[in-house]
Amino acid sequence: MLKKAWASLLALIFILTIAPLNTSANEAFLDALEEDLKATHYDYKEGTAEIVKEETLRHSNGNEVIAAVVEIDTVRDGIFITRKTEFHYYDATDNKILATADLAEVEGATEFADANIDMLGQQIVYWLPVLILLLLIAIPAVILFVVVPRFYSTTEYMNPIYEKNDNPR
Repeated sequence: MLKKAWASLLALIFILTIAPLNTSANEAFLDALEEDLKATHYDYKEGTAEIVKEETLRHSNGNEVIAAVVEIDTVRDGIFITRKTEFHYYDATDNKILATADLAEVEGATEFADANIDMLGQQIVYWLPVLILLLLIAIPAVILFVVVPRFYSTTEYMNPIYEKNDNPR
């Protein structure tokens, strides 16, 4: 009996972890956001937009507006990764991303921005450039200290001759 209860609990936990967490409004928001980010960020890495926090607001014309703190990744030159956190606003009724100029008519947009201003910022991911720099240092060092001494050396070949003839070095 205990085994069946334990198996049922594990199955329930498994099902809940793979269940979709986003509603259709969030999916539409992420789709519109992907298109907007491709147009506004030339170095945006596709598929990295993630909603950290969201709140539903009202536009003065009655439209529902979703205000969100979104985390995105940008990649420059293939190795410099920057994780940015930004505000984005989505008009769920008209299915479009709002520009900053459109926020004057949204009730609560400034309050949302003021309450979450500490979440904004960017963080540079250093592990890939540091790894490349370490490889640029390590590979020549291995060549110099391991490979080169194993090559034929004329000084080692001539040492017995110099020592035999008592030649100074």
